[in-house]
Amino acid sequence: MIDMKAPLKILFLCTANSCRSILGEALANHLGEGRLIARSAGSHPSGRVHPRALAVLERHGVPVGQPVSKSMDDLDDEWFDVVITVCDAAAGEACPVWLAESAKVHWGIPDPAAAEGDDPAIEAAFEATYQRLRGRLEKLVALDLESMTPPGLTASLQKIHREAGEH
Repeated sequence: MIDMKAPLKILFLCTANSCRSILGEALANHLGEGRLIARSAGSHPSGRVHPRALAVLERHGVPVGQPVSKSMDDLDDEWFDVVITVCDAAAGEACPVWLAESAKVHWGIPDPAAAEGDDPAIEAAFEATYQRLRGRLEKLVALDLESMTPPGLTASLQKIHREAGEH
């Protein structure tokens, strides 16, 4: 059961834990201002955080800290109120499965690490990913989390993604 009076603990999961989930973690911790505590992990971590993910955070003034690409197995002993998968199933990515009884929501976002083209095109892909996550997380932070039930939170998170127009 989620204790909505305490900070909401969120896990962002993807495959490599190098871009999208790292951006989600940093943005949630920054925008949440203590109301959200976020972590990230991957089912097949790359072992490195993509430098362009760090660059887009720095460009927007989001504290980066010392992010590490880690396996979801490293977090087995931690409890999360919500697990948000950010893999892009539409692009054929296999989304990781978190087996704990946390609320689960899928926010599929294309992987900017797969972007091709010249530097401006690749930068644009990272910027688009940042903006997609920021928009969703700003809506999450605007929710009255303290009075929300766990099913209400899950429904709200699904609605946030639907309203973003991406599936």
